[in-house]
Amino acid sequence: MVVKSFVVCIVLALAGAACGEGEVTVDTSSWPRPDGVWELSAGLSMVDGYPITMSIDHAGVTGRAACNAYFGTVTVNGSSISFGELGQTAMGCEPAVLAAENAFLTVLQLVSHFEFAEGALVLSSPEGDLVFKPVAPVQTAELVDTTWVLETIIEGETASSVAGDPATLLLGTDGSLTGSTGCRTLNGRWHESGGVVIVPELSADGYCPEQLSDQDSLVVTVVGDEFRAVVDGEILTLTSMGGDGLVYRAAP
Repeated sequence: MVVKSFVVCIVLALAGAACGEGEVTVDTSSWPRPDGVWELSAGLSMVDGYPITMSIDHAGVTGRAACNAYFGTVTVNGSSISFGELGQTAMGCEPAVLAAENAFLTVLQLVSHFEFAEGALVLSSPEGDLVFKPVAPVQTAELVDTTWVLETIIEGETASSVAGDPATLLLGTDGSLTGSTGCRTLNGRWHESGGVVIVPELSADGYCPEQLSDQDSLVVTVVGDEFRAVVDGEILTLTSMGGDGLVYRAAP
């Protein structure tokens, strides 16, 4: 990166190096990259239950912009950073969620520099700073190859017990997903990305009586959406991007 700066000139002079007018070339190859998984914590208005995430590596940038997934290219040079044209999925969400998404994507395209501050990643733009906190990776080693039995469903702030046949979930190390909702069987594929579990393929087969339809719908919605997975001993908690949840216990 080429820097034209009076401050750089002073530093060189103090080091005993020649300093003249014009451009000074600074080696930025050792500067840290902002690679990793991040979640927006400040800088824009956000909607509870709809986090804004960002995963950066040499391949590009991906994440969830409140409602839709997004993806694109990113160029890093020293402390300079720019995001190329972004693609995104086309799911519909509530107006407030879509407004948060549009605001984020608009500012992201204007970002020009980054820095690290107390463990956070700060992206700077003319519209203000976006502050991201690091996201811990999914505990896949504790999550996979265990049969989990559903005990509680959480919808909004309401927790309910489970009815019907045992509702199970099994995520295999080979990327397979099997289970049930309490009345229908589940089959699909899964992978971890950006601190969440993504299920791009999911089918639910069978018949559900009316009294189990709400439970069935919630399980399919949470499992079929991107979700966060937290293992605490024998308890597995799945939380969807919309804030609904499923609480499982490891089968004996």
